[in-house]
Amino acid sequence: MARLRYRWLLPLGHALVDVIVISHLIWQGYQWQRQLCRQPPVVRTETPPSEGAERWDPRTLWDGRPRDLDFLLVGTLPAGLISYAARPEAGLQNCSRWWDPVWFSIYESIALLFWFLLGGWLDRPGAPLRKLLGVYLGLRLAFALFCWLVGMPSLGPGVETLFWIVLCYRALDRGCSCLHRRLHARP
Repeated sequence: MARLRYRWLLPLGHALVDVIVISHLIWQGYQWQRQLCRQPPVVRTETPPSEGAERWDPRTLWDGRPRDLDFLLVGTLPAGLISYAARPEAGLQNCSRWWDPVWFSIYESIALLFWFLLGGWLDRPGAPLRKLLGVYLGLRLAFALFCWLVGMPSLGPGVETLFWIVLCYRALDRGCSCLHRRLHARP
């Protein structure tokens, strides 16, 4: 029986998590549309518009980006930064657009390539960080399933940010120690 290789486990696992999270984001938009978009716009006529009349604004659903989008952006940080720089309006939801499929396509293509290359690096003998990346994938899956049960926790993006800090620290530590060994091995 062939063993499961990281070059396939990491991209497929993270793609599964991303599909769960984006489907939750679409579901939230659908619920929001059912509740708010069918109501007529609220406009008070007693006060002039210059004095702060209340108006229904269909452009955004939340005050900022949805927390589901933050969970995706930080989940694969390089892909999240590139895709959000390419389409910063991806976090805006309204009655006619619950998500941005172009943004998600950019994000997933970069994320799949990133995790495939990282998994190929981990498949070589003696590769470090296998356990850390396995734990991270398990935590992302747990948070994605948890988001469907009780809503998106604020803890998810925080744990992902902590992972990226630890990963960068470990990569710098290993790189510096490898460089140190090579410099001292020269005659």
